[in-house]
Formats: sequence, structure tokens, C-alpha cells
Amino acid sequence: MLVNYKKLSAFNDIFVDYINDFNSVSQYYKYDYKNDDNILNIIKHISENYSNEFHYSRQNIANILKEQNELFNSDDKAFENIELLKNENTFAVVTGQQVGLLSGNYYTILKSINAIQYSEYLNCAFPEYKFIPVFWLECEDHDFPEINHLHIFDKENKLQRLEYFPDDAPQEKYLTPADKIHFKDNIEGFKDKLFGMLSQTEFSEEVRNIVDRSYKSGLSFSVTFARLMNFIFKGKGMVFLNPSDKEIKKALKPIFERELNSFPRTCETVIETSAQIEQNYQVQIKPQPINLFYILNDNRYLLENKSENIFSLKNSRQTFSREEISGLLESNPENFSANVVLRPVCQDYLLPTVAYIAGPAEVAYFAQLKKVYENFNVEMPFIFPRASVTLLENRINNFLVKNEISFEEIFDSESLKEKIINKLSEVNVEEIISEYVKDLNTAMWTFGSEVRKIDKNLETLVKNKSDKYIESLESIKKKLLDAQEKLYSGSMAKLNSVSENLNPEGTLQERKINYIYYLNKYGMNLTDFLFEEIELKAEGHQVILLNLSGQNENSR
Repeated sequence: MLVNYKKLSAFNDIFVDYINDFNSVSQYYKYDYKNDDNILNIIKHISENYSNEFHYSRQNIANILKEQNELFNSDDKAFENIELLKNENTFAVVTGQQVGLLSGNYYTILKSINAIQYSEYLNCAFPEYKFIPVFWLECEDHDFPEINHLHIFDKENKLQRLEYFPDDAPQEKYLTPADKIHFKDNIEGFKDKLFGMLSQTEFSEEVRNIVDRSYKSGLSFSVTFARLMNFIFKGKGMVFLNPSDKEIKKALKPIFERELNSFPRTCETVIETSAQIEQNYQVQIKPQPINLFYILNDNRYLLENKSENIFSLKNSRQTFSREEISGLLESNPENFSANVVLRPVCQDYLLPTVAYIAGPAEVAYFAQLKKVYENFNVEMPFIFPRASVTLLENRINNFLVKNEISFEEIFDSESLKEKIINKLSEVNVEEIISEYVKDLNTAMWTFGSEVRKIDKNLETLVKNKSDKYIESLESIKKKLLDAQEKLYSGSMAKLNSVSENLNPEGTLQERKINYIYYLNKYGMNLTDFLFEEIELKAEGHQVILLNLSGQNENSR
């Protein structure tokens, strides 16, 4: 089932127009992602510029990726793809995400599926070239509370949040990049708690084994993330890239140097574009005067300019002269880190990228970056919107069918409650109250007309009394509905369970639920099932029924 994005409030306006009316936002993007012919234009530009880059070579990048993916336990096809990257006719389809705990929210899985699907699609459409999927591990982000937790449904189908802290308790402030945060022995207790909450199924042992083999004490968030993803996408050839690698940072020195020497040009460029966008849409990202961080003592600080020749680290007392910061870039480029504005440019400077698989928020913020790409003379790729998907379990689908509930209705809880109660009850409170209000308004209008013949001032008094009585009827209606809800508490409990499954904490499943929940319930074949079911170029939210054979549907 396909649901128009316009019918769901979860999607930003610029993303909706990007899908439905590209011409209205085309000025903010280099290419229309629906026009496959543009791929050849990207290829031409990359072929003319990428191979001439003297700071690094395809051979150099491939060697770095080979070493990284050995650490990530990548599959044979991934290493074949890395070898292909050495050839000038090979190009990358890139996606990326923060290295969330046990892969984070399952939209990460959707992005990965689309990157692999789109690579396969392009390989068929343009057989004279090769296209490989690359996952950019956003592991330099230091916002630990964004990646240290996950949500699953427990044995009673209740939404549960589980958090992991290396030292068993949260810190007051986090500045350490995710790549430098390592799991400790208490990860074993976290895994025990997770699998204790999940239903025991025929797949639980296999899934627990995969999690155990991926998440071990002493390993970083980035390594564990990539290893788990390699189990999930075994044989698909996904190549993982860790941008915090010292050799990667050496290749990125020209980007960092240009930002340091030309600031606040990037900031001004983004502000100029954002001002245009804000006439019709909300902007997603705010640039900084210098769009770089510096890592000092394993903490990541925003780089600021105090005066013409003095740089400082935000929220610290550390300062550098211009000569010192230039020297540090030359000797220790691994300590420099791009922010959200500069990261896409770094990614596409480093890789021969033809397309980036982007979520709705990313589609929106790429609109702010077209001129930034131009300033750095980097080709802006296709911004290909990832699939948006709700996974519909059988018990959920059965309830919807039985009660004639559409998917869109789930997102209006109050109206849905009334619908279910009215369906179950012989008394339709809404209709009764509405009819009574209608009759009352008619009667009061007639009465008011008669009063006006005697004293016009009293007509206002009559109307005010009528309005107050109607207000009191609304209060009575609510009490009646509450009473009906208690009367049909069993049905309401099922409705609440269904709503929580499809709209957990008021958002889409894909933005809340961890993929381990589904793997535990449906097995490792679920990923292959989704490859078959997810439509790459669907122009709407996809609702996919999980009708896998051998599925385990308890607590129906």
C-alpha cells in the first residue's frame, strides 16, 4: 500500500515538493533525481575532475577502504567492489547515518537497502559503468545521547526504551566523538536485558549470536555498528567508510584548508540560500562562521575565530594562532572534523559519488548546500530520497481490517477512538449531541426572533445563554465518551496497542523502532524479504505487510 506523503504530517514541506513538484524546488539542487539521463552528466564531470585530483588517488582510497573493511568483517563482494573502485569507470552510491546502538532506528536499514538497490539498478541501466554502494559511518558526531539507546516492543507489545552508558550513568556533557567511545563489560548486561524483554522465538538464538559477535567489550561504536550491518546485509557488497581515519583526513586536507582560509564564505553562502528557502519553507541546518571542529584530548570542539589571527575552541580556553592552526592541519589532519554543512562536500570530494540516498530531513538540508558544492568545486550528486516504510504485522493488520481503519486514521487518535466506540456501541454520542445542538440552535433562533420583537437587548442575553449551554454539552459529550471508553476498555486497549505499534510516541515506526525487534520476530530472511517488497522509486510512504512464512506472531 502506498500513502501520499501529503496525507502524513511527518514529512517536511520541501521534501514533499521535492517528490511531487520538483520544478518548485529545482533551483536548490543540481539534478532532478527522476531523470536518469543526468547520471551521465555526473559521470562526465567526475571523470574530468576526480581522476585529476593530486591529493589522493582511487588506488589510495581503495587501499584505505580495504583495510577498514577488514576490521568490519565485510563480505567478499564488498572487497570485490573496493577493487572495482580502482577503475575509472566505477562510481559510488552513498548513504550514511550516525552509528546508533544496534543500528539505531530502522530507517538506517531502509537507507542501506536503497543504496544497494539503486546501485543494482544503475548497473543494469548503464552497463558500461560500475556502481557500488558505500555507507559513510557518521562516527565523528559527539552527541552521544542520540546514539546510546534503542526502542523495541516487549513481550506484551509495549514500547520500551533501553539506554547504554559505558560507565552505567549519563555524563553531564558529551564531547567525545562516537568513534572514540568503546563498549565496556557492561554491554553484556545490556544485551541480556534486551533479549529478556523480547519474545522468545525460533529466531532469537541466531539473532542473539549475531549481536554477541558484533557487540563486544573493547570495540568502538563505529566498529560494532559496521559489523552488525555486515551480518544484516551479508553478501550484498556494502562498503563501509570510517571518515575519522588518519589517511582519510590527509586526503581531506585541501577541503579543511580552504574552509580555514576562506571563512566565513561557506557560512555566508548557506545563509544567502537559506534566506531564499525561508520564504516558503523551514531550513534544516544553521552554518557556523567556521564549519570545522577540532579534536583535543579526545573531545570535539567547534573551531572559532577570535580575531584575524587567533582561533579558539568553543567552551574551552584553548587558542591557536593562524600559523599554529595551519601547522596542526599539516601535521595532524586527523584532529580536524567537518560539521553537518561541510560533511557532504567532504564525502563527495573523497568518493566518485553519483547519488546520495537521503532521508526527508537530509533532502531538505541539501537544498541549502548547492552553492557550497560550487564554492569547493565538488560535484553535487543526485539526492535520491530513501524509501519511507511502515512494517505491518499480521495482528495489527487484522485489527485494522476488522474495524475498517485506514492507515492514515491511525495518526488521529481522538477521531479513531470515537470511530471504534461508535462502531461497538448502539448509542452514537457524537451524532446524538450534534443533533441536539442543531435542534437547540434552531429553537433558540426562533425564540430569539420572538424576544427581539419585545426587546432587542434581551436577544443578546438569550444568545449568550444558548452558547454557554452548548459549551456545557461539549463537556457532557466528553464525559459520555469517557464512559463508553471504559465500557469498551478491552477494545480500547487493543486500539492503543495498534496505535503505539504504527505511531510510536507520535512518530513513524522507522524513526523509533530498532531493527533487532523485527529480526528476532521474523528471522534474518526479513532483509531479503524487504529487498523484494520495497519499491525503489515509490513516490509515497510504503506500508508493507509482514507475511513471511515461519513468522512468529505471539500476543495476538
